[in-house]
Amino acid sequence: MSETTYNGWKNYPTWAVNLWLCNDEGFYREATERVAVIARESESRSEFWTLEESHRYAVAEMLKDFVWDVVLEDERGATLGADLLGWAYDHVDWDEIANAWLADANIPA
Repeated sequence: MSETTYNGWKNYPTWAVNLWLCNDEGFYREATERVAVIARESESRSEFWTLEESHRYAVAEMLKDFVWDVVLEDERGATLGADLLGWAYDHVDWDEIANAWLADANIPA
């Protein structure tokens, strides 16, 4: 079993992003819909990745972009807030969050 550092998650930024995605109704509905679409669209296997790896990568990238667009878009530029948010964003384990969302949706991860 791997060592966890914050409430069962890799770190605080990872836990916090997943918490907000799960606890805000709008974020939750949007993310759930996007995960379902990705699962349907990534049914084909690549010669390099398994289906599970394809799902995890696609969901991780989608969630990363979704959080950036929704939460961080207004913080672009050279400000203290942007620097702090950028640091936290860069420390999120997007694969860990993707695995959790795929498991909740009963999609192989």
